[in-house]
Amino acid sequence: MIIFSNGCSFLGPRPKDSVHNFVSKDVAMFYNCDLHNLAMGGRGNDRISFTTKLWFEQNEIQNIFAIIGWSSTHRNDYITNDGWKKGRIPNMESTWRTWKTADNLKFILSQTGYDIDQQGEMRFIDHVLDLQNFFQNKKIPYVMYNALPNKITSTNNDLLTMSNAIDKKRFFRFGTSHYDFILENNLTVSPNDPHPSKEGHEQWAKKLLEFIDANNLRTI
Repeated sequence: MIIFSNGCSFLGPRPKDSVHNFVSKDVAMFYNCDLHNLAMGGRGNDRISFTTKLWFEQNEIQNIFAIIGWSSTHRNDYITNDGWKKGRIPNMESTWRTWKTADNLKFILSQTGYDIDQQGEMRFIDHVLDLQNFFQNKKIPYVMYNALPNKITSTNNDLLTMSNAIDKKRFFRFGTSHYDFILENNLTVSPNDPHPSKEGHEQWAKKLLEFIDANNLRTI
């Protein structure tokens, strides 16, 4: 079996802090599998969703299991024309940058009636359902979790209805995130850097593995 993973910096190493492991790498090592990892630090869910689907269209591989660690819904990715970090992902031409909702509040709040929270929740739900449906159509076994926080707090029935369509059997700890876990358990690389320590990755990976095996997620 091959493990495929995609996400933000929480699904990659952090060599400057002597952290060389990460969750999907730990999972792949436990199962003794090769890992294909497309994670990219600082990027959001637009890139995760698009590049995941692109990779599977480019690579028809049998016996594969996908791990998706969702980034923040308030990271807004866009394709660039400047070749930014081109070549980071083999066989992919598009390059990406990201703008953050919090850095553009003046413009956003100048838009009549713009609801930042509900917009973010809608984007998150839509990304999850889009990739969930892709995996189901392709018969690709998978597990998802929130690497960074993505909470559904709205009472908008439209959002609640669509949130209920997310397959929670394949979404590990839907109401929380890896980020929340390491803060609560003092498993960051430093007090000033809220990225997972070596143990922060290992402990989350252990709990994720238990969830995968308990629910037999490596099969369709």
